[in-house]
Amino acid sequence: MAMIDGAVLERTIRIVEDQTPELASHCMAVPLDYYRSEAFAARERELFMTKPRPVVASSEVPEPDDYVVRTSMERSLLVTRDKEGVAHVFFNYCRHRGAEPASGCGNARRHSCPYHGWAYNSKGELVAMPLAERNAGLDYTKLGLVELPSEERHGLIWAILTPGAAIDVAAHLGPVDAQLSGLSMETMLYRNALPYEPIGANWKCVAEGVVESIHVPFVHRGTFNVDPGSDGERFASATAVDLAIYDRFGPHLRYCLPLFGPDGVADLRARLAQELTIDWHDVAQVWLISPGVLIANDSWGLDIGFMEPGPGTDTAFFRYGWMGPEQAPDGMLSLEDMTNRAGAAVREDAPVWAGCGRGLKLGQHEAALIGRNEMGVQLFHQALAEETGYTGLGLA
Repeated sequence: MAMIDGAVLERTIRIVEDQTPELASHCMAVPLDYYRSEAFAARERELFMTKPRPVVASSEVPEPDDYVVRTSMERSLLVTRDKEGVAHVFFNYCRHRGAEPASGCGNARRHSCPYHGWAYNSKGELVAMPLAERNAGLDYTKLGLVELPSEERHGLIWAILTPGAAIDVAAHLGPVDAQLSGLSMETMLYRNALPYEPIGANWKCVAEGVVESIHVPFVHRGTFNVDPGSDGERFASATAVDLAIYDRFGPHLRYCLPLFGPDGVADLRARLAQELTIDWHDVAQVWLISPGVLIANDSWGLDIGFMEPGPGTDTAFFRYGWMGPEQAPDGMLSLEDMTNRAGAAVREDAPVWAGCGRGLKLGQHEAALIGRNEMGVQLFHQALAEETGYTGLGLA
């Protein structure tokens, strides 16, 4: 259970007392060309190909010879755990003619290509082929599946989609590494709520949607629309929608939402003074980890999302799931119910994002407007612009 930093709590108490979020100094103008530019889309895709990103949760391949096939950046990946317990990530393409040896998930000592039967083990090694005597001169040790740099950390298996690259997840995360370590994700189970689903919008539309909560009472009336400062009521006041504090850590950002109202301030101040435990039941934390990874406190577990650019500037892919302990606390929704709720919420988002995509692709206005109270969206664009060298962000 993540403990809340005292400085973070002080800031959340302050915005609840003032009923005003942390605000950006100005509104931001994001030119529509930034969403449409193939040149900058190529730079963004390079980030997704060269930076560490989670491919699967460790709980998806818990035992030796467990495997799962996952798509990322339109590439088929085979994730395995070998007999020594080490996780591996491979391009799921046979070295013979390129067919995909594995599919789905399960437990298997070998993965046999459906085209000509070449077989690979959990270490990606080529171990057999039909009519092997016809190819007696082949060196099997040079014909294994192409392995990608990978590392298991924070209950996730991370990979870089470029063979031969060096991977260091802690260095990539910077200060966020310590923050994630407090979530105990290695003790949680992952359940997929939404498959690798196409979204009819630039991937930045998806990212924008996960770093602000102002849309919640309008889009998520059936799922997330609960005033965090109340006892489970629907949003009782407009100010509850946007109360948040924001931090940026290099390319990554975090925003925090108070899960208490003005009536809870005195109790929290007393607990803070006594150095009592204050956890995510009091303050929700939402991270957007570059490139394209969402992790957010939700009830007794975590929402976790993976967004990617599609082949065109007006397409994206999004996979979404929920992580939590195997058994729900008393009185809480089950792991299955929380997973279904997460999937339902994204299905509420998807048509709205698609509408944004059409507007950004076809609209005749010059720029998207990001408000002062959408500071998370502003920080996302600032961080991404620094990574890609974009200089067109403006003030409005």
